[in-house]
Amino acid sequence: MKRRLLLQMSGLSAVVALTAERAAAQQAVIQTQDSNYAGIVAELTECRRADGVLNIRVRLRNTSDKETQMTLVSNGNYDTSYVTAANKKYLILRDSAKTPLAPAVDPSNSVYAFVKKGGVYTWWAKYPAPPPDVKKVNYVTQFAPPFEDVPITD
Repeated sequence: MKRRLLLQMSGLSAVVALTAERAAAQQAVIQTQDSNYAGIVAELTECRRADGVLNIRVRLRNTSDKETQMTLVSNGNYDTSYVTAANKKYLILRDSAKTPLAPAVDPSNSVYAFVKKGGVYTWWAKYPAPPPDVKKVNYVTQFAPPFEDVPITD
C-alpha cells in the first residue's frame, strides 16, 4: 500500500514538473526593459504573427516592495503603443465597432494596471502583421522604452 502510494505521488510530481516546465516555456522572455515605473520590469513574452495579425504580450513584473499603479492607456488613446517595421508604423487593430483589440478602458477612459508586490500584469494587443518577409519589429509603449529588433515567430 505504501509503495503504491509512493509510486502515485512520484507520478504526480512528474506531471506537476512537466506542467510547470510547459508554463515556463510559454512565458519565455524575448526581451526585457526597465519600465517608466520604479520597481516594474517590462518583459516582452510574445511577438507572434498568425492570420495577418501580430500578437504582442508584455508581462509587467513588480520587483518592488509595494503595489504599483501604472497608466497604460490615457484618455482612450491606444495609439501610444505601436509597432514599427520596414519604415512603417502599425497601430492597434480595432473590431467592427472600432473597439481596440487590447485591454478595455475603464469608466475614466483609461487602462490602469495595479501590480501587487511580487505580482504581474499582462498587457496584450493585436496589430496588423507586417509582410511575411519582415522578421523583426520594434514595439513602442508609453510605459517602457522601446523594445527593438524583436523577432517575430510564425
